[in-house]
Amino acid sequence: MVTTASRREHKRVTTSITVKVRSPDGRRATTEQIRNISLGGVFIEMEDPLPFGTDVELEFSVAADPRLIACKGFVVWSTKSSPERGGGRHGIGVRLMDIGVKEMRLLNDFIEEQLKNG
Repeated sequence: MVTTASRREHKRVTTSITVKVRSPDGRRATTEQIRNISLGGVFIEMEDPLPFGTDVELEFSVAADPRLIACKGFVVWSTKSSPERGGGRHGIGVRLMDIGVKEMRLLNDFIEEQLKNG
């Protein structure tokens, strides 16, 4: 399912991508699922959501492309404090930061392909 919202800056698509989520200090590392993605951010489903404002490091690949996308981000909302935001799922909204040009192109190509195949 493809979704776009008029208030969003970037096109967003529904997906299921495995992602490694780490805290910058390395104390917490988990494997979770990205449930929707845009060039600006992701919703990551997680049983024990991180709180708002948490810095994270993410690693994931899109579609059949084996190249790893590694970037930093921060939690802009969490179902821990805003349960209604997850659409019935527990998780976090993460704004993508410190993402390279090549990685952004991979992500853009993936999103455009998903929109085309809708």
